[in-house]
Amino acid sequence: MNSVSNTQIPLSFRAHRPKALQWLGRAVLSFFGWKVCGKISEELSGQKLVVIVAPHTSNWDGILGVATVAGLDAKITFIGKHTVFKYGLGAFLRYMGGIPVDRSKPGGIIQDAINQIKEIDGSLIAMSPEGTRSKVKEWKTGFLRISKELNSKIILASLDFAKKEILLGKAFAPSGNNEKDIRYLKDYYSVFTPKHPDKY
Repeated sequence: MNSVSNTQIPLSFRAHRPKALQWLGRAVLSFFGWKVCGKISEELSGQKLVVIVAPHTSNWDGILGVATVAGLDAKITFIGKHTVFKYGLGAFLRYMGGIPVDRSKPGGIIQDAINQIKEIDGSLIAMSPEGTRSKVKEWKTGFLRISKELNSKIILASLDFAKKEILLGKAFAPSGNNEKDIRYLKDYYSVFTPKHPDKY
């Protein structure tokens, strides 16, 4: 059984990167014994979708995430500090879907991201609701703000280190009540085992 397949996402969300890069992503997941389960429905094809990934407690999450994106050949958008997007690294990050944001701009990092995302045709906007791999009491609400601004649903993606599974879960429609939505999402993600449970 393949660790991951590009048939798990609609054609409109595929980046059409080199086959070698797709193979490498699948090989990395297979080597570490991981697989990607679930799929994004064809009914959501062509839309902008926010994808939140949790629980996030280690650098391994990022490695597995990049391998998954490559294996799926997914066209994603992710946010990074503008100072990181320099020289050769900046070109690679943009190639993989990164957009640089300047925290000093009026409206802050989220508004800067929204302005850039609006110019992108059909993409998966990947975010961590915790905002960090360290233990936090409260989740960030930037992903809910982006979802509202784009009128988009949120795909609930998860990492489970006990099962070695990355799940492309349900499409969640925010209610507009951030407190209620965060409470629901924390409960949803509570069943997945992070790399470091003490940080979650």
